[in-house]
Amino acid sequence: MNKISSAVPGSLDATNVALDTTRDRARIAGVYAPTVTAFASDGSVDLEGIRRFTRFLLDQHVHGLTPLGSSGEPIALSLDERKRILEVIAEETAGQVPIFAGVMEYGTDSTIDLALHAKAVGCDGLMLTVPYLLRPPRRDVMNHFRRVRDRVGLPIMLYNVPILTGYEVTPDDIRQLAEEDVLHAVKWSHAEISRIHDTRALCGPSFPVFAGVDLIAYSALAAGADGWIGGLPMMVPELAVRLYHLLKEKKDLVAAQQLWSRLQPLVAIECRALQKADNDPHWLAVCREVADLRGLQVGVPRLPLSRVLPEVREELRAVLVELAVL
Repeated sequence: MNKISSAVPGSLDATNVALDTTRDRARIAGVYAPTVTAFASDGSVDLEGIRRFTRFLLDQHVHGLTPLGSSGEPIALSLDERKRILEVIAEETAGQVPIFAGVMEYGTDSTIDLALHAKAVGCDGLMLTVPYLLRPPRRDVMNHFRRVRDRVGLPIMLYNVPILTGYEVTPDDIRQLAEEDVLHAVKWSHAEISRIHDTRALCGPSFPVFAGVDLIAYSALAAGADGWIGGLPMMVPELAVRLYHLLKEKKDLVAAQQLWSRLQPLVAIECRALQKADNDPHWLAVCREVADLRGLQVGVPRLPLSRVLPEVREELRAVLVELAVL
């Protein structure tokens, strides 16, 4: 069990039954797809559109789902909307693959509220970022994770995305929390693959490490990452699963490299804004546009985010045709 009772003054008693973390970690691997939130023309949440998108991902044989991460636009949703969306995704998934629910909030109490709801609807684990915006001290960040684990009891995947949160949990911090049975996997959304190497070296081969940026997905999987969560698993899940199969199961680097080369034009559009001061096209707008082009009818993002420009849409269409998914 974790060390929250001694590490955090005034914490709740650790009454949860300890999980078999060896078993739980063994099943945290593969292509885990984020989900986008479908919106109706009036801006309301389109629950049927969310069902369609979830079914699309499952039909392409992804190994797990990570709904309501950054791709699900949780910061543009009310807490009630987030709960209802997760209920629909859990209903549609019906236990076919693991669900690690994004429960990302600044406040620990509201994070726990969302996490308990995720547990109640049958999710297999949680995906947490650090408390964002105010950038609390390291000890408070560490205790945030301890409190959630102590109160909820589900396995936690750290969503380590310093470019969005302004704070990076170091590989050594991850090691410490893993040893306390607080963290059970990490999604490294960082363009430097060294973070994955360092985490593997410190935490050992039994601790699941996921590539969280498409730019490094091929390199990370080839170097030993356990899984992949990113834009391509949403946009072209069938090809992401094929790449994973070639690298991790068939060990066919030549075929994997050929497929990765075919995917580069899509990665280039998705990540183009990283090299531009205007941050356009936004990576999430790109992912949503691909879903629309593939007939999934997820609507437009909630403001302030808008759709990609028409010329980017046509560029995406040409890439999808070349990939034979359109």
